[in-house]
Amino acid sequence: MVKICKWDFPEELLYDQHHQWIAQTGNKIQFGLTPYGIEITGDVLYLALPAAGTEVVVDNSCGSLEAGKWVGRIYAPVSGRVTRINQAIVSQPGCISKEPYFSWFMEIELSQPEELKKLMTVHQVAGWLLEEMKQDA
Repeated sequence: MVKICKWDFPEELLYDQHHQWIAQTGNKIQFGLTPYGIEITGDVLYLALPAAGTEVVVDNSCGSLEAGKWVGRIYAPVSGRVTRINQAIVSQPGCISKEPYFSWFMEIELSQPEELKKLMTVHQVAGWLLEEMKQDA
């Protein structure tokens, strides 16, 4: 676990510029919001996700969420086909704030595995996030 300011970031995960974590298992990934992503959006109140079987494209919208501070889109960290939706967090989105690394949005089967190389490691996200926080200050 790497601590960035007051947030914990597991070393085994990948990260994107939408404040999402990505866990890869074989040719599939699951993803959700990082604790920092939750801090800037607020507690998630509502979540809308696509049905299993939906094709998604990297960096395109693949869902939406409403939170205490923000209403916005969820972006696909990779291209592929949605194989599962986490129905538990759709019905109880408050769980995302309590256990962000267990509260994945969906599972995607990769169609372009090389896109994983564009995601950040924990050490890369640490530098990127600290720089982003300076710009936002």
